[in-house]
Amino acid sequence: MQNIPVLFDIHTHSVASGHGSSDTITDMARAASDASLQILGISEHGPKTPGSAGSSYFRNLRLASRKRFGITVLYGAELNILNENGDVDLEDSLLCTLDYALIGMHHPLFSSGSASSNTDALIRSMKHPRVNFLAHPDDGRYPLDYERLLHEAAKRQVYPEINNASLTPDAYRTDGPQNIRHILSVCKAIRLPVLLSSDSHGKSHIGDMKHIFPLLHECDFPQSLILNTNPSLLLHILKKDND
Repeated sequence: MQNIPVLFDIHTHSVASGHGSSDTITDMARAASDASLQILGISEHGPKTPGSAGSSYFRNLRLASRKRFGITVLYGAELNILNENGDVDLEDSLLCTLDYALIGMHHPLFSSGSASSNTDALIRSMKHPRVNFLAHPDDGRYPLDYERLLHEAAKRQVYPEINNASLTPDAYRTDGPQNIRHILSVCKAIRLPVLLSSDSHGKSHIGDMKHIFPLLHECDFPQSLILNTNPSLLLHILKKDND
């Protein structure tokens, strides 16, 4: 499992997301090429995140180059869920112009409730166009009913992310390892593929999944259920949503 071929990383952030990174999309594409990735996805935080890109930034991505340093570049967003209704911080008409979106709960924009109410909010947010992935659903500050959430995600063809940044020694999210074990167990049982992500802010960690691999091995998680080994499947998933 340590030698799993990670061929793309689509949860990454450039200088446009703030958070102290000064790296541009060009810098990140060069790093992705150096890491032998085939696809890089840029997914800036939604506009409600302090210091992040505004709606005009996302609107202009349709003009951005899709080939850089020999790799394919996709443009998405990491949306903020704003309330229990599942509302997010980009309008659907703008989301339709992006390649994909991840949805997640972020402090202080979403006030955590019970596992049931948090799960309801995530499920409702799946209605938005281009929502393909659940961003770091491992965060213990936002308890979830994983069985109900992941069964509903499977019905809607939305895929949970396994986030490397949730497993680092300095991770600010809580309970990452035990929650990821739970997610992997449910996904293995229902044959729901997962997305591995670096959540790299800037170029430094693009393609870095080293903290994920031991858990995949521990859970005996099938390589066939890891999306990052199959760029063609990823593009098929995204194309299907765009049709």
